[in-house]
Amino acid sequence: MKRIRACLMAAILVSAAAQAYPIDVKVKTKGLDVEAEPKLLGEATVMRLINHEPFPIRCDVHFSNGPEIERTRKITVEAGGEHIARYTPSRVVVRMRVVVECWPAEGETDQQ
Repeated sequence: MKRIRACLMAAILVSAAAQAYPIDVKVKTKGLDVEAEPKLLGEATVMRLINHEPFPIRCDVHFSNGPEIERTRKITVEAGGEHIARYTPSRVVVRMRVVVECWPAEGETDQQ
C-alpha cells in the first residue's frame, strides 16, 4: 500500500512540474516605453504587451522552444493600450524563449 501511494505521489509531482517551465524574455523596444509580461496559461505561453507611448506601436513576438519551428505573432498595440500574444506548443516544453521586437507603427509602411 505504501508503494502505491509513493508511486501515485511521484506521478502527481511529475505531472505538476511538467506544466511549469521557465520563460526567457528578451525585449528590443528601440527606446519605446513598452512593458512585456510573460505568463503561463495552462499549456500556452502568453505575452501581455502594454504600450505606454502616445502613439500606436507594431510588435513581432517570436516564440521558440527548441525542437519546434519558431512561431511569430505580429501585433499592433494602440496608444495607451495592451494586447495579448499567445502560443501553445505541440510538444513538451523544457524552456520557452520569447523575443519581443517593437517599433512605432508609423514606420510600418516603410518596412514593407
